[in-house]
Amino acid sequence: MIDTLVTFHVLPGKTAESEQLHQQLLARISVRIWRRARRTSRRSDMRSLVGLALILWSASAVRIAVTAAEPLHFVSVTAGADHACALTNQGEAYCWGSNEFGQLGNGSSDSVPHVRPVRVSGDVKFTNVVGGFTHTCGIARDGAALCWGANDSAQLGDGTVKPSFIPMHVATDIRFQMIGPGGGHTCAVSIEGIGYCWGGNWHGQLGVGNRDGDPAAPCCYRRPTRIHTDLRFRTVVAAGISSCGVAVDGKAYCWGSPQEGRLGTGAADAAIKWGDKAVPTAVSGDVIFATVIPRAWHTCGLSSTRALFCWGGNMLQIEPIPKRVTTDSEFSTVATGPFHDCTLTGDGVAYCWGANTDGELGDGTTRDTAVPQKVATTRRFVSIAAGGNAFIAKSGDVSTWGFTCAVTVDDGTVLCWGDNRHGALGNGSTDRALTPTSISNP
Repeated sequence: MIDTLVTFHVLPGKTAESEQLHQQLLARISVRIWRRARRTSRRSDMRSLVGLALILWSASAVRIAVTAAEPLHFVSVTAGADHACALTNQGEAYCWGSNEFGQLGNGSSDSVPHVRPVRVSGDVKFTNVVGGFTHTCGIARDGAALCWGANDSAQLGDGTVKPSFIPMHVATDIRFQMIGPGGGHTCAVSIEGIGYCWGGNWHGQLGVGNRDGDPAAPCCYRRPTRIHTDLRFRTVVAAGISSCGVAVDGKAYCWGSPQEGRLGTGAADAAIKWGDKAVPTAVSGDVIFATVIPRAWHTCGLSSTRALFCWGGNMLQIEPIPKRVTTDSEFSTVATGPFHDCTLTGDGVAYCWGANTDGELGDGTTRDTAVPQKVATTRRFVSIAAGGNAFIAKSGDVSTWGFTCAVTVDDGTVLCWGDNRHGALGNGSTDRALTPTSISNP
């Protein structure tokens, strides 16, 4: 018998690539027949040659076409400093952009922009995935928390200060309902509504009543530590050197550094550089919140009446208490970025405001604005995220960049816009986009 293994390459439809491979297949079979014919005389070998000839005839007459694989359907998206991640309706996580610290979770770290989504390693199915500045965390379907990426301040909560390039279980048996990673620390809420934080604590941002850490790592708590309060929370989210949460009664609380007014506790606190709050402190005013999202220097929240409020520093001025964002619309969610913010109306229309250096507002311009601008698209969205970073060359010399991603209502596609130097738009390039552009297929 002729020891020939023929491998058929099946491609979606008749394309230039499939036609080229088809011709290569014919050529390979023809060469095999010609070489065997030159050195065979036995009848059994001749029968085998006839068989190969029939394969050649069949291959020349038939084109194999298959239906293209179903595109991934995403349900949520999140953004870090220079990377983004999205969750499919099957609970699978994909990430793209910077992977310097392993924050993409694909088993490696490097300084090359990952311009297309990569699958997060492992077989864990997630209910949500949230990007911190340079690490990422998620909640598995059984309520377990997992994190990956940078871990210099124990923000992964796995009991070490070593980075992880794949999802690592947080070192606890506690089951969580939500998680909110930030810069050097992470916070989460258990299914009982108890708040926990871990990681860096030099400004009291863990809310555990001190600015200390584990004896073996004085800067940090390496495992989940209960927030020092009897409050029950709906959400708790970590920022850079602060954290904020919404209690079950809708009251907002923040803790950590009050600089730039990021805690929303008033001008007196904002003026004291080292007036850290090591326990949850009520945000000024009587607004009832549905969610509050702190970021680097400021915080935004959505009220129970679907109004937007922000406080803290915005590079131009300081708002030490919540100030309503000027708009007549009602909103369903808010995404806080380092220097720009975005929101969705009840019917999925996207608006953004703030810095617009690289088109992160998505309105087709690079003009900054303090008033929410409609993103230049007719698409409607179910999820939106604002990311970005800053580089400080020296005092007073700060360069910033930002990007935005959102998930469409109709088909679960992720669209991104803004800065793309690290591949955070996931569209196969590193060119910025002033309007929404689809991410590439993984």
